Amino acid sequence: MRRLLGWSLLIVVLTVLTVLPWLMLDATPTIEPPGKFRRTDLAWIKSLFDRHDPRGQTPDMVHSIRLDETELNRVLNYAVELRRVTGVAAELTPGMATLTATLVAPRNPFGRYLNVTAELTEAPGGVRLNSLQLGSLTLPGALADWTARQAHRWLRRDATYAAFADAFVRVNFDENQATLDYRWHPELLTRLERKGAELLIAPDDQARMLAHAQRLDALLKPYRHGSTVPLVSVIAPLFAERQDDAALQNRAALTALGAYLSGVSLPRLLEGDSRSIRRAPRVLLTLHGRRDFAEHFVISAALAANGGSRLANAIGLVKEEEDAERGSGFSFTDMAANRAGARLGERATGNHAAGIRHLLARVHTDADLLPDFRDLPEYMPEAEFARRFGPVGGPRYTRVIERIDARLAAHPLHKE
Repeated sequence: MRRLLGWSLLIVVLTVLTVLPWLMLDATPTIEPPGKFRRTDLAWIKSLFDRHDPRGQTPDMVHSIRLDETELNRVLNYAVELRRVTGVAAELTPGMATLTATLVAPRNPFGRYLNVTAELTEAPGGVRLNSLQLGSLTLPGALADWTARQAHRWLRRDATYAAFADAFVRVNFDENQATLDYRWHPELLTRLERKGAELLIAPDDQARMLAHAQRLDALLKPYRHGSTVPLVSVIAPLFAERQDDAALQNRAALTALGAYLSGVSLPRLLEGDSRSIRRAPRVLLTLHGRRDFAEHFVISAALAANGGSRLANAIGLVKEEEDAERGSGFSFTDMAANRAGARLGERATGNHAAGIRHLLARVHTDADLLPDFRDLPEYMPEAEFARRFGPVGGPRYTRVIERIDARLAAHPLHKE
């Protein structure tokens, strides 16, 4: 009898494991991949973040973010661009939001896509999961909400999650519009940054980054506070040490350099408990005599080394367009440094990792890192840029970009 019961239980388990994937997975996506992000999309996302930059918020006051359906989908699909989810869409009606997402499933015989639809309704202090559908499998509302509440209760064991959950005051869904009210506390930003690093950076990678940050600190220690030092003088020794995996070590070294130039202390981020992870660079690094070149080049390289080459180029372009409108002016020189850094980060962590490390360990001059692009037009206000080069993406603009790319292609760090 026990043997029969055991076989019956096994058959039930195998049936469930076979039927559930068949019900949950689909051959086609519910949400198609979003179209390619345009410069206007990135500029809008950046302006949204700038408007709600936590560092400018008044502590302990309730603030609101209000987005219409189109704007919310723009934000969601910007996240898709970074997370490589196939697509996300939201529909907003009074008191309710329907979120649909499509994820690519691992290779299996049942289907390529997992289509998820969640119906959320307003609730005191947050939202309630009204229903959840995974492919053709619909979870009863009570079961879906109970599962979500248990997950929320379990996640609250994490201090960072609990702090952010407590900061949300109210969520309101209206026709074609969503409003999030939250109470900001300054330490939340540091908590979020640390939690992001903890989740996104593997322990081994964290150790490599910390080791390179400490090495960089040791290289800069002999210089007087506030002094100016050529970037090339720290690049060579930073990449000279022999390590086992060139791609991983290159990523760690570029990340340490990018963090330093961005004013982020990796030790404070990865292992400290101070209220802020910020630390102004004590020594100023330059490339071809310019701090902005070093920043554009290294930060773009760090972004690309961590999987964001296209994003690095796009953000660089957005910044130059902003400068043309209200800042120092559009500069092809800065764009060239962005593109060079993005290419370097991509190659330093790909098939050419060992060769790039060998070259970086032997740089002696600024030209060994970056061609001298100071002959390119820069500091052009919007009207002058439009008069000389037309719209971004136009023929005259494109010709300059092609010149930049040709010079980069001939440089030792970028030669195939």
